[in-house]
Amino acid sequence: MQPAGKKATGSVPPSDPWFIREERFDAAGLAVQESLFALAGGYLGTRGTFEEPVAPDIKSIEGTYLNGVYFREPIHYDEGAFGFATHNNKMVLVPNGKAINLSACGESFVHGTSEATDFSRSLDLRSGRLSRTTRWKLTGGRSFDIRTERLVSLTRRGLMAITYSVTSFDYDGAVTLTSTLDAAYGGTDRAGDPRAGQLSITDCLTPMDSGTDTDGSFFLHRIKDSDTLVATAACHMVEGADATITPAATPHVEGQRFDLHLAPGQTVTLTKFVQYDHGPLAEAEALDTRTRNALAAAARDGFDKLAVEQEAELATFWADAGIEINGAPDLAEALRFNMFHLYQSAGRNGMSSIAAKGLTGHGYDGHYFWDSEIYVVPFFTATRPAIARAMLEYRYRHLDQARARARTMAHKRGALFPWRTIGGEECSSYFPAGTAQYHINAAIAYATIQYIEVTGDMDFAAGMGAELLIETARLWLEAGHFSAHDGGRFCIHEVTGPDEYSAMADNNFYTNAMARHHLEGAVRIMGRLAKDAPDAYATLADRLSFASEELGEWSEAAAKMNLPYDMKLGIHAQDDTFLNRPVWDFDGTPADKYPLLLNFHPLTIYRHQVLKQADVVLAMVLLSDRFTMEEKRRNLAYYEPITTHDSTLSTCIYAVANAELGNRDAAYKLFMETCRMDLDNLHGNTHYGVHAACMAGSWMGVANGFAGLRFERGTPAFRPGLPSDWQDYRFALRARGCGLAVSVATAGTTYELTDGESLTLRHYGKDHTIMAGQPLTLPNA
Repeated sequence: MQPAGKKATGSVPPSDPWFIREERFDAAGLAVQESLFALAGGYLGTRGTFEEPVAPDIKSIEGTYLNGVYFREPIHYDEGAFGFATHNNKMVLVPNGKAINLSACGESFVHGTSEATDFSRSLDLRSGRLSRTTRWKLTGGRSFDIRTERLVSLTRRGLMAITYSVTSFDYDGAVTLTSTLDAAYGGTDRAGDPRAGQLSITDCLTPMDSGTDTDGSFFLHRIKDSDTLVATAACHMVEGADATITPAATPHVEGQRFDLHLAPGQTVTLTKFVQYDHGPLAEAEALDTRTRNALAAAARDGFDKLAVEQEAELATFWADAGIEINGAPDLAEALRFNMFHLYQSAGRNGMSSIAAKGLTGHGYDGHYFWDSEIYVVPFFTATRPAIARAMLEYRYRHLDQARARARTMAHKRGALFPWRTIGGEECSSYFPAGTAQYHINAAIAYATIQYIEVTGDMDFAAGMGAELLIETARLWLEAGHFSAHDGGRFCIHEVTGPDEYSAMADNNFYTNAMARHHLEGAVRIMGRLAKDAPDAYATLADRLSFASEELGEWSEAAAKMNLPYDMKLGIHAQDDTFLNRPVWDFDGTPADKYPLLLNFHPLTIYRHQVLKQADVVLAMVLLSDRFTMEEKRRNLAYYEPITTHDSTLSTCIYAVANAELGNRDAAYKLFMETCRMDLDNLHGNTHYGVHAACMAGSWMGVANGFAGLRFERGTPAFRPGLPSDWQDYRFALRARGCGLAVSVATAGTTYELTDGESLTLRHYGKDHTIMAGQPLTLPNA
């Protein structure tokens, strides 16, 4: 196993677990803080960079993004082959609307150069506002207090608002505030790490129009090699002083300069509203009108109203999804922080999903992966089902491209979704760890089946859901076969499972187990549709040339699925040959050689028994009812010591597996690492952006781990336990249209409906119906 390395530092309880605080300016860790303090609204996201400039010798990564908006660039191969991905999608950088420069007496405030004291920054998880205070001391000794507040609206698409207040402590004289839209900020490169993004604003946007007048500033850009436009507009309000306003434009920068006078004790506040939007080239005029109207409405309503809207929106989210832990404030802080980022980063309009880094950075070029459906969609299914549905709708919108990809891969029927993408095409240039991961189809099906059965949303099932399930299920009969050599078992060859330290294997256990779940679930959902919505079933069957015989084929493939098992060890083998390889020399691998993917050739890694992340163990967690407890114990005992956790997707799964088996100390340690992965920068790469799926994994640790939650055909089933360090814990979820509060304490677990009339749940294997106004307490056994 990988040496422990940096440990989760959550030993100092935060003063208020609803706030993420930074009490000093940390130049060395600035890029990490910029990821942590990023704000988003599902569509617009912007990193937590300062309004003012930063000294050039300090690493700062600027970035503002629009979810689902990307540009295409060709992928170049010196040695290509048929079917290789041809283009990459990259999440575009858009103009930075945060920039505000403060100057007085010929000096400008620059972080890391100017003399500054009393620095403090905090993110309020209840209000969604990022606040900062700083005292700036001029060379002559006079000083100003600077206070900023920032929000990215969760209710008004593409809107950001900032208040920038300057109070003179003992200065009497001229002050200048220059507020700009910056379309010239620098990009980043991969720096030898394939997980990092490589992006520059000039790579992806071509200026079409721009300007500044007394009303504000604007940019209109065209995404290169596309017919998509991006509009950016800003306006301002000044309170507390009379200001002379003049344009402040330089190449690729538009803005306004505010010249004013401050006396000791006087405060001036500049409020800045920035609106972003995008649309087709053919609708440029409508885009411009829509952007300007939205900006004007925000300015009329003012920052205070936007703040009230934001807090109200978050209050409803926390009511549906809140977690409280009595006895571990550091973990309560981390869990809320993680859930906040999930909520603000997820697409809501059916046109986008959630990137691996959310909207906090351009790591992985802003791509969507399988972890959206395995980690994040289940979180939203249980907390905000409308977002889960929107994320699945995104996949449905790209179903035709998945069908086309399947044909490219010589499959006559079905659909194969891309391993990494934004716009629906395969963007992985390394097929052994990309296209070969056919389990992406099973991930989408897993999330679809769970969403339908937990929510009971049969309208979705009868339309998008059924079509997704049919087309993705068809692919398994194309990719696999009934092997006469293997006793007629259904085999799937040359695929890569979640453990990317093995590739191109025959009968990867996770892939096959999830394919079985996929096929069985598709048969179940289609049978329910045939019974409950026969007209919709018939219409869909006709449109897709779907015959009931296919259901029989799917059932046979599921029943005969090859699930490798080693009789001698009594474990499920990761694939047909995994156990034949030598175990990796962990004792001989120095700590600085992790992660292995950055220090060893892939073939070196592939030849050994070593895991990047959970594979068989992930199947155990997702498909818990398909394993006996003894099988789970043996599998975990074998695979955990050879797992490096080089992926942030891993510790949460091992935490849940250990919790189920009663290994409370091991579960708690892994859970703590999961929770504080980004707050403590445990993998040393949070500067690229946070790890969205790992954040969802922290919720899994509480719900699926300590509370033992599984959805059994849509019924919430619990086996709650209480970590020894906690007095009690509470969390909320939704199922079958009802809100459910779950409180776990030493004396037992209490279930109470927060809305809805009745809900049947399962507690330690026994069914109970919870009625409105009648909480039920049951023993933890």
